[in-house]
Amino acid sequence: MNQQDRAVTPVIATILMVAVMIVLAATISVFFFGVTEDINEPAPNVADTKGEFEIEGDWRGTQIVQITHVSGDNVAVEQIEIVVRASGPDVDTEARLVNLPAEGTTLDAENLNDPNNLIDDGNINRNSIIIDEDSNVWATGSTITFRINTGVADFRKGEDPEADELEIIIVHTESNTIISEHVFRP
Repeated sequence: MNQQDRAVTPVIATILMVAVMIVLAATISVFFFGVTEDINEPAPNVADTKGEFEIEGDWRGTQIVQITHVSGDNVAVEQIEIVVRASGPDVDTEARLVNLPAEGTTLDAENLNDPNNLIDDGNINRNSIIIDEDSNVWATGSTITFRINTGVADFRKGEDPEADELEIIIVHTESNTIISEHVFRP
């Protein structure tokens, strides 16, 4: 054998050893850093929603939020969390509607993460939260409806309204993705 033939084997062995080490290091880092835990299911594609915030200045002080699913994928209601934020000169508070769907039309303590009572938990006559059509799916044409408590955030026009901005964010909990967001400035 001549000297030139013998040099090929050590070069190939070195390249293979480096490749094996790179693959081994990548595999170990995936498990060590937990990269696989951050991979979520893809969010449903809620292509369009329509939001309305209806304020009636009568003695009842009705403040009704309605978010309608206009187009896109159906979403299981149990995979939805609704974040409600009210802000203004005299109020800055946040609440969450969780563990949906609520039983019937009233919200229980298990459906609210609401330390300041921003969301009107009401009673059977006030229909605090309604998801029409099939109550287990937020589908095209379905509307989520709930009320804002005027005692906490009063948006009614007057000399000095307590609140001037209401933000509603609907989160798909399985993917931790915002699927709808509306800001109302009455």
